[in-house]
This record gives sequence, structure tokens and C-alpha cells, in this order.
Amino acid sequence: MLGLLKTQRLAWALAGFYFLTFGGFVALSVYLPLLLRDQFQLSLGDAGFRTAGFVVVAAGMRPIGGWLSDRIGGARVLWGVFAGIVPFALLMSSGSILPFSVGALGSAVLLGLGNGSVFKLVPQYFSNNTGVVTGLVGAMGGLGGFFPPLLLGFFRDRFGVIWPGFVLLAAVSAGLWKLNSRIFLPQRKALEALMTAEHSRRVTHLRAGAFATAMTALLGAAIVIGSRSLQNFDAALVIYTFATIFMVWGVAYHYSVWLEKPPTQLYWRRTWDLVRRQGVAGLALAAKSSVTHVALQTFIAKRSRARWWMHQLIFWGCLLAVVITFPLVFGWVHFRSAPTDQMIYVTYVFGFPVASFKIRTAFSWIIFHGLDFAAIMVLGGVFLAVRRRLRDQGAQAVQSFAMDFFPLILLTAISVTGLALTASTTWLRGNFYDFLSILHAITVVAGLLYLPFGKFFHIFQRPAQLGIKLYQAEGASDPGTRCIRCGERFASQMHIEDLKTVLYQLEFDYRFGDARTWLDVCPSCKRKSLATSQLLLKKDFHGTAAD
Repeated sequence: MLGLLKTQRLAWALAGFYFLTFGGFVALSVYLPLLLRDQFQLSLGDAGFRTAGFVVVAAGMRPIGGWLSDRIGGARVLWGVFAGIVPFALLMSSGSILPFSVGALGSAVLLGLGNGSVFKLVPQYFSNNTGVVTGLVGAMGGLGGFFPPLLLGFFRDRFGVIWPGFVLLAAVSAGLWKLNSRIFLPQRKALEALMTAEHSRRVTHLRAGAFATAMTALLGAAIVIGSRSLQNFDAALVIYTFATIFMVWGVAYHYSVWLEKPPTQLYWRRTWDLVRRQGVAGLALAAKSSVTHVALQTFIAKRSRARWWMHQLIFWGCLLAVVITFPLVFGWVHFRSAPTDQMIYVTYVFGFPVASFKIRTAFSWIIFHGLDFAAIMVLGGVFLAVRRRLRDQGAQAVQSFAMDFFPLILLTAISVTGLALTASTTWLRGNFYDFLSILHAITVVAGLLYLPFGKFFHIFQRPAQLGIKLYQAEGASDPGTRCIRCGERFASQMHIEDLKTVLYQLEFDYRFGDARTWLDVCPSCKRKSLATSQLLLKKDFHGTAAD
């Protein structure tokens, strides 16, 4: 037994995982009542009820962690657990009760999931010594339950604060996340490559749901922190907040599923590998491409100047609306009158005063009508888009209502109702404002709910094209692939090898029977080969008919 524990480092890694997950659960269950009483002046009864909630949540998540581990793997679950504990532990370092409560509940969920996941890995890696390793893991978990209270007590007695203890918890969790990513996660990925297609799809969707839930939880935590425990949160905008949270969940889910597809997955990994390999030059190229291909979209201008104006107006109009709206909805930005002068507005960002300006000036008028400018820009882009849809025969041949006209209708409805609100307050003395505000809210919520699953999703896919320039730069420097028929270089070697890998994963076999494949033939020779084959078939057909 001692020999096993001396030589098997994986056993100690699993013990470290359980030291944090189970130890953190036990430690907080024991220490929370005293911490809530001394730190936030709660009564023992109130602190006890809150601690009971923490225990129930963590205990209830333990079987769910085991269930998830059975389906997507313990390493996958622990990857999300350790990554999620970092922000929630930092929330617990706050001196305010609301962020602390959010952090404690989030940690309860993650620690419970982690408890159920660790023991999934023990028999997987130590099938012949499950009992010994289980004993080690359980013992480390028990020790972990008494270590954090001692540490928190030390910080409180020595320095008068406890937040360094939770910062240390976040740091340890980050270290274990790195350990899991380097040791256990690659082996899980290798195992997933051997799964059946149906099982792989189920795993992908479960993993995407877990990732989306984690991203939504992080957004909720950011809203709580950024609005100073909801003190600066405008309750009148709560419907927009919930619609945005749902939108974030949908986008994260869709993006995660998209990244799991073989072509996208390989391209995504290759992009980050190229960034590391090319270093400063790669970063400079990516930064330049982000300006030319994302911000300015110069490649569209080469096709049509009108299409370029259409994309630019819609892109910058929507971006301006997002920059203004989301921080206001989340309570990250708000305005107050200066205490000494009611004609001066002070701008607060995350609760900190950052700027001030006088009202009833040209500058204040521009700020207060920022969304109106965004709406006008969007409507201009929509006009050009509809004009093209009605006149361009090439667009008419492939367009559909759901993918091409419905998004334009949504943008028009949001922009027009938003401008109508301004018209109501400016020229109609507030008449119809209540009706228009409800109508505008409906259009905005509809747009947010549509965004993750409709044509607008390509907005989030677009930045991924930055890797294309890195890919092209790297491919230009390699020996290249020469056509097996004519001998001419027609593509980079990296491109063709990646293409072979992806097509094999998609179960497309273009091999000739030897080491060569159809992908080793250049496009020109492919066309010649197809034409030759068609002529031979035609000759055989006419010859058979004549006989």
C-alpha cells in the first residue's frame, strides 16, 4: 500500500481534488455560522438557516455531479468546477452580504458537483487498487475540512480580515484546474474520440449546457458586483436583464456546440497554437486583422460599396446600442445629480465617479440621445439591406424569410419603437409613452431571444476568422503540397493535412487505395479528371446503346 502511494502521483492529484471539493464543503459548513455572525452581524438563528441552505444545496449537487461524470466524464466536470470556484471564491472575499451569499451558493453548487466527480475517476485510473486510493482521497478530504477554518482564523486574528483566505481558495482552485487540464482532461478527450457518434452528441450537448450555465452564473455574479450589491440596479429594467441572461445562456450553449464540430474544433485549436508559435508577430497580425476584417470589414467593400455601407451602419449601430444599453441595464453605469449643483450629472462606473457634465448642453444632448443615433444608423443599414434583397437577383435566388427578412424586421421594430419613445417625450408630452415602452420592451426581448439561434449568431462567430490570417501566414512559409498529377504547389501542407484529418473524422474516405488521396490532387487537375471520367462514361454509354 505504501509503495503504491509513493509511486502513483495520480492518486495524490485526486486526493488534492477531494481536499478542495469535500474539504471546502465541510469547512464552510462548520465555519459559516460564526463567519456570518461575526462578519455580517447576523443572529445565530439566521446564520444557521443560511448555513443549512448551503449544506442542502451542496449535498443535493453531489449525486448530480456523479450523474454528469457518468455522461461527460469526471475530468470534464472538474474542469468546470475548478474554473467556476475561482470567481465565486473571490465573491466571498467581499465585505457585503449579497456578493458573499452569491459566492457561497455558487461554491456550494460547484463543491457538490466536484464531490461526486472525484470518485468517478478513482476506479477509472486505479481499478486494481480502488480501496487504497479511495481511502487516501477520503482522508485528504477530511483533512481539508479542518484546514480552511484554521487559515481563516489565522488571518482574522493576525490581520483582522478574512478575505486573503478566499483569495487563496481561488488560487488553489486555479492551480488544480491547471493540473486537471494537463493530466486528466487530455485522456478524457482521447477516450471521447473513440465514442460512437450518438454518444458523442449527447456528451457534447451536456457539456455545452454545463458551460452555458457557468457563463450565465458568472454574468449574474458580475451584475451583483458591478451594481454594488444591486444598489445601482434599476428594477424597471429587470425584464431586459432576464432576457439578456437567457441570451447569454443560448449564445454560450450554441458556441460551445459549434466549437465541438470537427472542422471548427481543429481550426480553433490550430488558431491558438499559431498564436503561441508566431508570438508577437502573430499578435500583431491578429490585431491588424481585427481592425480590417472585424471593425472596418474591408473585404465587403471589395464586393460592393453599398453592401459595405449596409454592414457598417448595422454593425456600428448595434454595437453603439449594446455599449450604452447593457451597462445601464446591469447597473454598471448610472448617473446622479451632483450634490452641489443639480445642473451637473455625475457618471458612475461600477459605483465609482469617473466623469461629470452639465445638462442642457450639446454634449449632454448627444449622450442622452446615443440610442437614437444608433437607431438611425441601424435603420439606414436596414434600408440598404432591403433594397438589395428586392433588386439583387443573386440574393433573391437564395434568400428566405426566416434567415434574411425576419432579422431585418426585428431590427426595424426595435429601432422604430425606440425612436417613438423619444418622440413621445419630446413632442407629444409623454402621450402613449406607457404603450410604446411596453411595445419596445417586447421587440427588444424578442431580438435577444432570437439572437442565439438565428442569423445574428454569426456576430459571435465572426471574430474567429482572425485565425484565418494566422493560418495563411503560417501556410505560406511551409513547403506546401504539390499535386500528384501535375506537380504544382496548390495549397499549404498544413491545410491539406488538416483537411484529411477533418474529413476522416466526418467519415469521408477519399483514398485511392494506396497512401495517396483525392485531396492530393490540385483543383485544376480534379476538374480535368472529372471531365475525362464524364467523357469516358458518355463514350461507354453510346457504345452500349449502339450495340
